[in-house]
Amino acid sequence: MGNKIFTGFETWLKQRGIEVEENFIIDASCTNVMVRQQQGNFMMNTPVQFPYIPVITNFTENAITDGLESVVLIFASPIRVSSMDTSVIMIPLAVTSEKSGVQNAPIQFDVMKQWTLSDFALSSLPVALLVEGNVPGTSGYKMVVFSDGDFAVNGEGENAQQLSEDNVSFMSNAIDWLSDDTGLIELRTKGVSSRPLDASLEDGTKTLLKYLNFLLPIALIIIYGVFRFQLKRKKRNELMSTDIVSEK
Repeated sequence: MGNKIFTGFETWLKQRGIEVEENFIIDASCTNVMVRQQQGNFMMNTPVQFPYIPVITNFTENAITDGLESVVLIFASPIRVSSMDTSVIMIPLAVTSEKSGVQNAPIQFDVMKQWTLSDFALSSLPVALLVEGNVPGTSGYKMVVFSDGDFAVNGEGENAQQLSEDNVSFMSNAIDWLSDDTGLIELRTKGVSSRPLDASLEDGTKTLLKYLNFLLPIALIIIYGVFRFQLKRKKRNELMSTDIVSEK
């Protein structure tokens, strides 16, 4: 079951024109969960897409998001801005994909639900927000709001979870930016790029791309090896057919 959680912090945010809505984001760009299914006499673990765990790949260009590829959120909510104060700068740092939506709480999660395009009628819902404003007599204030408070927490015991490197980098970058120490951001986010397949592709197309990605490099290596072998054999035959004249 998914229910609303009240921490008291929501009221403080609303007073500043920021509202974390009381619903759940669903996104076609999401991660998989393993579901145990009976297949004949065997129990098999089958990966099933779970839109309540969106994979965020759309980021606003900023020092905080520099180098990020994908951030995984768990049961996130959209962030709505209602402030009319022009002295406060509010910039969405991360948004959902073009095929996303919301479901109001309370809800019962159904991992076997057959999702359709009509379930994802919304797009670009903010899930992280940068806030920067001026306070008279001070140097101003800065704040970063995330709609998922657990995205950078690995947990303990039964609640332990493996975090994406970009999840940790997103939080670390935000802390560095808030403390005016952005020197490590460029170094932290350097690494292997993540290039997941588009979730909107058909299963047949995904399978074709996966096999092509795996077999094409092997085929190119074989073709190159055959070409080198033929080239060396040709040179060897030319040398063998050449008369060698020795002088005394």
